Amino acid sequence: MPQTVRAEGIPRTNEEILTMLSKQAADDFCEAVNIPDTTALDVIEESGEVNRFFFPPLLEAFRRHFTLLYTRSGVSSVELRISGAQAAVHYGQSFSDGFFSARKCSRELSVSFRFSAIRAADGKVLLSATHARAFSDTVNVDEISKLQESSKQVASASLPERSAFERFIAPLIIAGAAGVAVYLFFTIRS
Repeated sequence: MPQTVRAEGIPRTNEEILTMLSKQAADDFCEAVNIPDTTALDVIEESGEVNRFFFPPLLEAFRRHFTLLYTRSGVSSVELRISGAQAAVHYGQSFSDGFFSARKCSRELSVSFRFSAIRAADGKVLLSATHARAFSDTVNVDEISKLQESSKQVASASLPERSAFERFIAPLIIAGAAGVAVYLFFTIRS
């Protein structure tokens, strides 16, 4: 089950969050694999847009745990395969804190990777596991297109629709209040 991190404050871009989550998933795998940090590793990725997006941050995370990393197969004693990379983003129902405040919605991002450590000498699978991470926060609906700009090729979602209150009732209340104000202005004036 993915671990969830909650944060409030200044929203980060989807790319920054997906990169952070991928590094955390790689850290989880490195702690679970239980091989010495001096072991030479071949890091092998599957082809595809999603895997190319995540390969640099994953490589950076593996570099923090292992001193000898290679990107060519057959060079080292253990192959580390990255496959099945998945990323998703979901925006919840929009809401606002007050009548004239900005529309907000919840944002949930998640990543999932299949990591396999295979000993090159005999092909023994040392560990094969899926590691997933998730993140959720609240963002302004007006900022969503800017926040997901850098990671559209990997994960994007449609903007949340306005609620029935925002589409129908709120404009009626504003029009009614304006009508009452105009009526009172002319009534008091005369």
